[in-house]
Amino acid sequence: MCNKFSKTCLTCLQVLVILPLFAFLVSCGATDGETGANPGVEDFPIAYVKRRILVDDEGEIIQPDIRRPLRSMPGGDVYLKTRSTIGAAEKNITAAITNGMGDVKDLDVSYDGKKLVFSLLYDPDPEDDVDPRWDIYVYDRTTGAVPQRVIASDITAAEGDDIAPHFLPDGRIVFSSNRQSKSRAILLDEFLNKPQFSSLDENNRTKALVLHVMNADGTKIEQISFNQSHDLDPTVLSNGRILFSRWDRMFRNDAISLYTILPDGSDLQPYFGTHDQSHVDENDNTVQFIQPRELADGRVMVLSRPYNDTYGGGDISIIDARNYVDVNQPTAANQGSITTPAIEKATVTLVNNDGGRSLEGRYSSFYPLHDGSNRILLSKGLCQVSVDVGLDPAVPELETRPCIEPYLTDAADVATYPAYGIWLYNRSDDTEKPIVLAEPGLFINDVVAMQPSTRPPINQGKSAAELDDSLVSEGVGLLNIRSVYDFGDGNFNGCFRNLCTDSGVTDLLSMGDPAQVLADQRPARFIRIVKAVGLPDRRDPDLTDPPNLSGRAFGRARRLGMKEIIGYAPIQPDGSVLVKVPANVAFYFDILDKEGRRIGALRHENWLQLNAGDTLKCTGCHTHPGGDNAPLPLPHGRRDAEAPSIYAGAPSDGFIYPNTKDPVTGSPYFADAGDTMAEVLRRTQAANNIDTAITPSVNVAYTDVWTDPNVRSPDAAFSFDYTGTNGLQTLAPVPSACEDDWDATCRIVINYIDHIQPIWELDRPTGACISCHTTKDAAGAARVPDAQLDLTGDVSDEEGQHIESYRELFFNDNFQELAGGVLVDRLVTIPAVDDNGDPILDQNGNPTFEQVPDPDSELSPSMSINGARYSYFMEKMTETELNAGRVLSSPTVNHANMLTPAELRLIAEWLDIGGQYFNDPFDPRAPQN
Repeated sequence: MCNKFSKTCLTCLQVLVILPLFAFLVSCGATDGETGANPGVEDFPIAYVKRRILVDDEGEIIQPDIRRPLRSMPGGDVYLKTRSTIGAAEKNITAAITNGMGDVKDLDVSYDGKKLVFSLLYDPDPEDDVDPRWDIYVYDRTTGAVPQRVIASDITAAEGDDIAPHFLPDGRIVFSSNRQSKSRAILLDEFLNKPQFSSLDENNRTKALVLHVMNADGTKIEQISFNQSHDLDPTVLSNGRILFSRWDRMFRNDAISLYTILPDGSDLQPYFGTHDQSHVDENDNTVQFIQPRELADGRVMVLSRPYNDTYGGGDISIIDARNYVDVNQPTAANQGSITTPAIEKATVTLVNNDGGRSLEGRYSSFYPLHDGSNRILLSKGLCQVSVDVGLDPAVPELETRPCIEPYLTDAADVATYPAYGIWLYNRSDDTEKPIVLAEPGLFINDVVAMQPSTRPPINQGKSAAELDDSLVSEGVGLLNIRSVYDFGDGNFNGCFRNLCTDSGVTDLLSMGDPAQVLADQRPARFIRIVKAVGLPDRRDPDLTDPPNLSGRAFGRARRLGMKEIIGYAPIQPDGSVLVKVPANVAFYFDILDKEGRRIGALRHENWLQLNAGDTLKCTGCHTHPGGDNAPLPLPHGRRDAEAPSIYAGAPSDGFIYPNTKDPVTGSPYFADAGDTMAEVLRRTQAANNIDTAITPSVNVAYTDVWTDPNVRSPDAAFSFDYTGTNGLQTLAPVPSACEDDWDATCRIVINYIDHIQPIWELDRPTGACISCHTTKDAAGAARVPDAQLDLTGDVSDEEGQHIESYRELFFNDNFQELAGGVLVDRLVTIPAVDDNGDPILDQNGNPTFEQVPDPDSELSPSMSINGARYSYFMEKMTETELNAGRVLSSPTVNHANMLTPAELRLIAEWLDIGGQYFNDPFDPRAPQN
């Protein structure tokens, strides 16, 4: 037996797997051809993949990247061994399909151990311009017949790439696909009437792969997740929930964490690692969690590896997600009591995840055996380096060698593709045995054992009886937030982030009492629902003349993407929310102040989704402060990990909310025990066939439906409308029909040149903004624009794909002045230096000088992508202090009331979603590459 700590044995194997001359040898000193046999596993077949190492046209290695899962190389096949021994014969079960011109990946096994499911790509002509598709195949070992494609129809199969299949307990298959079937259909329903397409991931590299389910015969394909980046590697937990790896790439996020969902797409929840602390290994390398598989004890085994630069390998970790939501964050029930670690290594192998040489090897896949033996099938890559064996230094002649002396001390010998083979690791004594030796030029991984496993319970998700039929017919679900003031820490302080009430109340029932708190004293007043905008692939053959967007199309921050606003709704006095949201879209929400502006600079950084007729329930809100010394985020979103709500709602059945009266019936509001004010309002209105309380609006509107007029006068009603008496005089960013009657297809789409620039150009009693903020006077002579701010729509002299006003508002600018009737930058003279910072001398050895824009006079932008409350422009236009710590100087010109409330509302919501230049990728005016 080869113990993994035996240097002699390890060296022997490293040499053997690299040199094909000795490929017939099976292990160090083995002669019987059966080394590696183990009771309990050799009786079952094992399957694995041999793939060609990915190289470019020049033969250079392309590093596997988790974010590019569709990459392929002709020459991959699935192999089957009837026994888990080196000497057992192997059979290529896909050769009849691929003919050496295909690729395979993502093996998994049915619960009875008889069927193998995997992804296969067949490319008969790699030189043509037709992109082949990844398809899902099933192999039945009881018949031994050629594997069959699950989706029989060529037309249906060609609609997308299908990878990472896994059998559901009911016999269906869950998989990851970029076909995005429901997302494509919704594009036709929206008022913009976009063409159908599968959108790119948030890195704009490949079409996003999201979860779908289908019957075992390939029929009834349904999209169940709506992430804007990849959802990968689905598996099923022992409670019937689907566990998968989600790439969160929203805003500041960039990590692959674990999530769960039900097979019908309902009840999406974070499971583990959605905060930064989890994604750092013991050597401070950033890693991601992929290929999750549940162990018998309920913990989850994952491959933890960087996105790329480690030749497809990483370490194997075991996560105690039963008791933790992040590496340093236990579930609420375990706060302060648990001492066992959240993550531990599955092996004792020292794996290097920094991209350099990993002397003890790396792992690319694993499969824990279902026999109680504590053993794992592994694809392990032994360390190799690239060595120049040529005699002429000017003509490299590279060969691979094992990571042993004399190849470790020469700095020129750099890491290259490891020699991947299949091993059996015993966690009981930390020994491992070879089963399939590595072969030059091949990547051997995706090993599985075709043995029976426990079938989890069937959990179909929500039944029809659990769904609201009226909401299903509308194509919407409900977002139900118990109280936005609940941050999970068990405290109520009357604040939402940095905005607090001055009412002095100490509990949420009191906050909801109209006699104690006026509407204007409540920090959180409105909720905004924001939808992701999918971006087309410029190479998409299904689109006629697809856009090739420049980064300038997005404006100041490409990472914020494009956004559409679905609508607004009031937050009820106790902080509760119950509002319709379109089904089957990726969305997030903002909490707003009384002016309709997001409170705090942070945005929600995880995409949410809803099924038609279903309700997404949230306890409250949470924060991600960030930084090494900041408090950890509290458990949120995963229902079994959260702390109990600080808000019990109505204390009893028949409870009367004090000092309230329904303006329709004239009666007080009656509640059942535990009800929030939003739930009571919905039920009360429903009894009168009214649903205005749960229907969003494209306007930011408030009507006091709570205050008993016998106690005090109801709070004044108001609305920031796009149209109407006090609405916009410029183009509104929404169809007029949506202002009259909101439905699930309504979208607010703001493009700077259509909706914001016209505000600066509008002639008004005080004069158009551009009459002062311009570089030319009425006679056409040069002038310094007021406040050094040019709001004209001329093409920018700094960036030809933007107009001048946009650059002036969002980017630093040089101070300008008139010189001889010409507008020039204010300059200062400084010593001239070269690229190294050394003085540039003239021919006489004297210092030379140059003139540069005065850095001390540089102007900061007045608008911020952090939002309206973080933009000085909004303060200037209202002369109010929106953010603590900012002191307004005495204005030269008082700008208050120069813009209307509707105009300020439009500018504010545009800033809150990111201040994009365009939010419609198909607008022909959007800057192109």
